[in-house]
Amino acid sequence: MQVNIETEPDTSIPTVTLHVPVDYPETAALTAALKNLSIEAATLTVSQRGQLVQLPLTSILFIEATGHQVAAHTLDNVYRVPKSLTAVNTVPAYFLRVSKSAIVNTKQVYSLTKTLTGNLIAFHHSPKQLYASRRYYRQLKISLEQKGLL
Repeated sequence: MQVNIETEPDTSIPTVTLHVPVDYPETAALTAALKNLSIEAATLTVSQRGQLVQLPLTSILFIEATGHQVAAHTLDNVYRVPKSLTAVNTVPAYFLRVSKSAIVNTKQVYSLTKTLTGNLIAFHHSPKQLYASRRYYRQLKISLEQKGLL
């Protein structure tokens, strides 16, 4: 792949033009990857001891709703999210819903184990685990396999 960057003083936002062969098999995947690309560091506003904090999305393992509370789990902390789980769905595409009450950061997934009691998700360098429901298991497995994470 060849990458060329041209700077223009009268342009206010970056514009990407792709020149690909007519029969290039990965055109759709490349276009989707560019659309999901974010230049700014993505964060989620969370609450910690009554103080609002901007938490980087890359540090979040999963976001879980329990009762009327929504929590963002990192390696060593749990933060309260001051909005509903459906309002948190503005996260990037690498976050996937794995159950009615949880969204997982697929970049942090270490393993996915299908057992008789459920579908267990384990995370890198963390003792925390989460169950994926049968409804979302297939989509999660396909997504992890496509990214080469499984």
